[in-house]
Amino acid sequence: MVWSEKYETGNKQVDDEHKQLFSLVQKVIDQSFNTRIEKIETAINFLAEYTVAHFKHEEELMDESGYPGTVVHKKQHSDFLTEVVKMKDKILREGDCLDNSLLINKTVSKWLTGHVIGSDLAMAAHYRQWSVEHKK
Repeated sequence: MVWSEKYETGNKQVDDEHKQLFSLVQKVIDQSFNTRIEKIETAINFLAEYTVAHFKHEEELMDESGYPGTVVHKKQHSDFLTEVVKMKDKILREGDCLDNSLLINKTVSKWLTGHVIGSDLAMAAHYRQWSVEHKK
């Protein structure tokens, strides 16, 4: 996955975390095509842990600013983490195969880019406006 300016939210910490997520997703994709199942499991575990920390940070910004889309946004986060766990379980059950590599690529890449553009940009715009109004 390649980072692009179109994904920038204007919040440095969120953007830095997103860049790291894009990099981690690419690493998982690369490893799912090229390495053993143990390395894929390690990469997916690290991606999930990093994602949880990133989502926590975003959710703190939403709570702090009274973001009106908080409930929906948090559900998107929860649903994605559920999908990551399902993918990990499927890969461990079935082993390293092309279908699983394509599943990771399609599911994670599509969700992350769609979520950043569709939800995170809106949340960040709200937070910026709230920050200006509250002189943060």
